[in-house]
Amino acid sequence: MKTPTAAVLVVGNEVLSAKVLDENGPHAARVLRERGVQLVAILTLPDRLHMIEEAVARERPRVDWLFTSGGVGPTHDDVTLLAVAHALGRPLERHPLLVENIRAWHRRGGAEPPEAALRMADVPQGTRLVGDPLHPVMVVENVVMLPGPPQFFRAQFDAFAAALDAPPFHLACVYLAIGEARFAQALDRVSREHPQVDIGSYPRFDDADHRVKVTFEGKDAGRIEAALCDFLAVLPQGAVVRCEGLPSCPKL
Repeated sequence: MKTPTAAVLVVGNEVLSAKVLDENGPHAARVLRERGVQLVAILTLPDRLHMIEEAVARERPRVDWLFTSGGVGPTHDDVTLLAVAHALGRPLERHPLLVENIRAWHRRGGAEPPEAALRMADVPQGTRLVGDPLHPVMVVENVVMLPGPPQFFRAQFDAFAAALDAPPFHLACVYLAIGEARFAQALDRVSREHPQVDIGSYPRFDDADHRVKVTFEGKDAGRIEAALCDFLAVLPQGAVVRCEGLPSCPKL
């Protein structure tokens, strides 16, 4: 079964200027991994129409799902929906259900919504609303347009991602007492011989009980086990602190 792929566009000058710490990109990465979806990129962009448009046009054909975060509000710098419309060659159109939701929200305070608020209902033509009718997810082709505030992003993203289940990723980790230079050549060989296993090496420079963590990840547990065993076989005695993730890992 093909592994679904995704990319995330985080839109906002506030993120690029460090006024706001991005929470949405890391959250999307965790949830997509749990759902078996391969995240190929997280891109952070300013509130500039042409840059968002270019990114959507470039990234959308490369992935199964392109998620955008931010730029869907009522102010001058909220241009994500227009950028998506331009990238897809579609006009904006006012969605009646979104209009009703906006009106209902404002009427709670006893007033009709201003025109600026109603502009949030202007979406790329052909946008479909998925999920909760009161808090729907906006989707056009394979672009999923989500709000920027983390509490709203998470609620809508999680609801949409719940339907993206794919075969899970498997992960095995080996913690080593030796430095990378001692095993780099062997790990290079194992990586070449097992191209369908994603292998990573992460050194530590603190007082942890290990110097390097090596990870083996993929969809096929058998291939991961084979790569892991090949690597363990070439390590010097005493190099392994512990191994986690697969039944074949030695219990040290």
